[in-house]
Amino acid sequence: MANNSQNANETALLTEVRGFLRITVDDTVINNEINTLIKACQKDLIKNGITSNKANNTGDSLIKMAILLYCKAEFGLDNKNYDKFRASYETLRTELALTGEYITESEESENVEWCFIFMRGSRKLW
Repeated sequence: MANNSQNANETALLTEVRGFLRITVDDTVINNEINTLIKACQKDLIKNGITSNKANNTGDSLIKMAILLYCKAEFGLDNKNYDKFRASYETLRTELALTGEYITESEESENVEWCFIFMRGSRKLW
């Protein structure tokens, strides 16, 4: 079931990127290029210090904007606005990498783990 939700999210993101790029035709080759760019952007964010969970959270508006800017810069062969969109993407990527929320895992998941340990009756700290 989670896989269906993931596919729906990927399809929605693809549709949004296609709109951002002003692409109206539904072409498999174009869709494949866009999907490749989306994955490349997410890998670039991770490489630059953003956690994997955050980089893959396309529901986050800043991550989504990073993906849109990356795709706008990198899509196609002769992109006259490459420098402008690439600079915008790199600025946003740097800002995200300087924000604690994007470079550390959520404390919420740690709290759940500690709660589980406590509920099992174990008082060891490990």
